[in-house]
Amino acid sequence: MANDPGRTEKATPRRRQKARDEGSVSRSTDFDGAVLLWGNFFLFMGLGGTTMALMAQQVAHFLRRAQPGALAEAGRVSLLGDVVMILGRLLLPFLAVNLLVALATGFAQRGFSFSTKPLQPKFDRLNPAQGFKRIFSSRAAMDLIKSLAKFTLLTGVAYAVLAPRIPILLDTLKLPLGQSLDLFQSAVFALYRNVMLAMLLLALSDFAWQRFTWEKSIRMTKQEVKDEAKDSEGSPEVKQRQKSIMQATARRHMLAEVPKATVVVTNPTHVAIALRYDEQTAAPICVAKGLDHLALKIRERAREAGVPTLERPELARALYRAVEVDQPIPKDLYQAVAQVLAFVYRLRGAA
Repeated sequence: MANDPGRTEKATPRRRQKARDEGSVSRSTDFDGAVLLWGNFFLFMGLGGTTMALMAQQVAHFLRRAQPGALAEAGRVSLLGDVVMILGRLLLPFLAVNLLVALATGFAQRGFSFSTKPLQPKFDRLNPAQGFKRIFSSRAAMDLIKSLAKFTLLTGVAYAVLAPRIPILLDTLKLPLGQSLDLFQSAVFALYRNVMLAMLLLALSDFAWQRFTWEKSIRMTKQEVKDEAKDSEGSPEVKQRQKSIMQATARRHMLAEVPKATVVVTNPTHVAIALRYDEQTAAPICVAKGLDHLALKIRERAREAGVPTLERPELARALYRAVEVDQPIPKDLYQAVAQVLAFVYRLRGAA
């Protein structure tokens, strides 16, 4: 699926979340290992002196326990309990820091993702044909090439560090113990430092490669993108039906406001604008407007309610273009509308 040439589109956020829910995330084990390696290095640099001092104290303690009669005098304090306590004091700081670093590295790479789907049994993995297919797949070949490249690089780094020092290290047998330990310490430090740098380079390369392959594996076809957009936003038929329902509701509400209008200005047959004006409004308000069939409905509702209807074609067209329902008319039409309202008020006064 990942190599399907039709999958040319970048994964959508919904597709990414679906992949995460299925347990498919971008993960570089080399990056995890490199971060742990560097974390332990700095941890040992910070706690190495304290750890060595504690180890010296514990060695002295065991030497005292090794004296004749010391075990009998200890009573219920067993030697096993001392061993467990000492190992805890020595190892717990390193174990705790390693756990925190591992969790932080995993969260930085993948974020928080919990899924039980990878734990579900997959019986197709029991199929020998599928097993051979996975063994001889392009992914397996790439993993083999990566492993050989890592082995070659790390071997080369180790050889470059140790080869010039081998004669010196062999001569340490003739040197005092303190000087020999210093030479061994220098060689081990140089080896560890260069291996860590090589591991960091490999980790960054593997991180980029894993990210690229994961992005490629979740690519989508153009049709899948269209289908997802349709599912998310709804089909055009449903959206059109919703729009029609909303328009019908708005029309019913608008026609219900026509009896409250002061006057209806018409074109006379194609346009109808219902205006309401009273002492509480600063300017006349458009309560309804419509064209053709809707204009006919507005005129009929106005006639039923006894609202005056005046034919003012130019004013009706100007109002239809300039004002929305439930909005006041623009100032440039105040004078023309005022003349209409004055005429309506004269008609009412005469009546």
